Amino acid sequence: MKVDKRVLKTKRAIFTAFAELLSEKDLSHITITDIANKADINRKTFYNYYTNIYEVMEEIENLTVSTFEKKLDEIEFEDMTSFINQLFIQFTDTINNDLEFFSHLFKTNNRSILIVKIVDSLKEYIKNRIEEKQEVDDHTFNLIADFCVPGIISVYMNWFISNQEMPIEELSSHLTQLILQGTLSFLK
Repeated sequence: MKVDKRVLKTKRAIFTAFAELLSEKDLSHITITDIANKADINRKTFYNYYTNIYEVMEEIENLTVSTFEKKLDEIEFEDMTSFINQLFIQFTDTINNDLEFFSHLFKTNNRSILIVKIVDSLKEYIKNRIEEKQEVDDHTFNLIADFCVPGIISVYMNWFISNQEMPIEELSSHLTQLILQGTLSFLK
């Protein structure tokens, strides 16, 4: 089924307006009128797609997770080092493709639900991909994933908040080194 380009354009305007508003104020203070004004649509148009702002938030969360999963599907698992390196490359590419949107989204104080969904999705995806090639002890995997994945997301969020002082490719390279070689490799 082909989706009408006008629908995509309108939804994109709503998403962008919502993300911008989230970076400016708390979710509980955002109104449909705020979103409509910022998206340059009327309230009726908003209601053609959503019944409330929480549906917008949920769709953004689901689309963000889906976008990351699709990019990760492109990775061929050869060995752990190349897999992790490719994971960062795909993650970086996804963010670079829509830098302004992700910048607003990750700067918001309302990002916890989105981050939990991304973390859970990435953990499950990575585990399934690794299990395709080798046996994985659940306890060990969860320990490593619970340590690494939220830290990676946190680094990216802080990168956005600090106005991207370092090129994202360099940041991804540092994260790859940190994950594969540990903190001691950084301290040398």
